[in-house]
Amino acid sequence: MPIEVEVKYQVDDLEDIEYQLMEWNAKLVEMVIQRDHYFNHPSRDFAKTDEAFRIREEGKEVYLTYKGPKFDEKSKTRKEIEIKISNIEQMSEILDSLGFRKVLVLSKERKIYVLDDIQWCLDLFDSLGSYIELEKIVDTKEEVDSTLADIFLAVEKLGLKPKENITKSYMELLLEKK
Repeated sequence: MPIEVEVKYQVDDLEDIEYQLMEWNAKLVEMVIQRDHYFNHPSRDFAKTDEAFRIREEGKEVYLTYKGPKFDEKSKTRKEIEIKISNIEQMSEILDSLGFRKVLVLSKERKIYVLDDIQWCLDLFDSLGSYIELEKIVDTKEEVDSTLADIFLAVEKLGLKPKENITKSYMELLLEKK
């Protein structure tokens, strides 16, 4: 079962973080615009069950993603299942036919760096500001605690405090703002 271990912070300046990553010899993997189409289930409210279901457009690639409830209150660690799909319109039509309803579409600019097997995502939104996410996919629950400890150590090197990470999704943040 793939598990996404993730922490997120709102930051004032992505440029300073990017310079720090370059000094640490992090590898820039990708710069991309991501457009996420979030859906809600016809018979249960994902906001109440702490789940997420989306279609993500990322360049020419399209993915269908399910995220389960968070494992704890100190991070955004949760089960994640993602598959590549070939046609966003047909997938949206299938979901609509099954009773799923689109909640919102959220777009962001993302720069992805990798350092010590941790993915550093520098995210910029017109509507929400700047954020940094550190994440790693692990295969077992036994790997979660040590991976989270590694991520929090990396965060502290940036001068951020592990306890100040944001456990809400971007969708939750945007809905709160509205």
